Amino acid sequence: MGIFADCGVDQITHYAPLHYLIFIARSKSLLCKPSIREAGFPAKHFRSMSNGQDEARGFGAYAFLTLDRKPRILQAKLAAGFPHIGLIVPAAAVERTNFSLCRYNVAMTRYLRRNGNKGFPESTVNGRYYGDHQIPIAKSETEKRAMLEYYAESDVMIEVLVHGDLPLPDDTTIVCYSDADAKIAQSVLSTAKIRWDVTTALPPGSYPRDANYVTSVLKFLERAIANPDWRGDGLEFDRV
Repeated sequence: MGIFADCGVDQITHYAPLHYLIFIARSKSLLCKPSIREAGFPAKHFRSMSNGQDEARGFGAYAFLTLDRKPRILQAKLAAGFPHIGLIVPAAAVERTNFSLCRYNVAMTRYLRRNGNKGFPESTVNGRYYGDHQIPIAKSETEKRAMLEYYAESDVMIEVLVHGDLPLPDDTTIVCYSDADAKIAQSVLSTAKIRWDVTTALPPGSYPRDANYVTSVLKFLERAIANPDWRGDGLEFDRV
């Protein structure tokens, strides 16, 4: 039994635009930013709204997941009509890695320890500052357990920070928020010869699936499937 299981957490999720699934499936991993760059992806592959924020705050070398089942950013992007997915990973797969936890939104919070500002206070349940991190994290087993026990059943968002890349196991599940998106996801996985399960769930809010965005996603996937060396054209949810 690990920390997550002890605290009643059996799965952890990474949210992404549907059209990124082809890259994730081919690598069978969630890659940290240095690995994404090493794989040849240009700067425009990253989110324009928060690109550079994680690195500037000391969090550039992590793969990001969350315990939040209804993150605000997912709700916002689905409400705008842009197809997104959730990659559900068994907590046991994350337990096998070196990981930390953060109870704050790394990319978006403005309360940082820098330029003389104190930032969030350290505490048993909020974590502590390590290295060049401008936001506290739970790094030791004691800290992670304390944070999970205190916040896991609350509405507080907890980010799961895998040090480096996270290999995705065979029992990874792709969650889509419409039957049409699920059909696309299944086709992508079949092309990549990946046998992850694909399920459909109710969206965490409205999802007026936009036909123009869907067309852009399909064109992106068609090109990515035809040319495995292609690294995208900058289509991402902050640029639409």
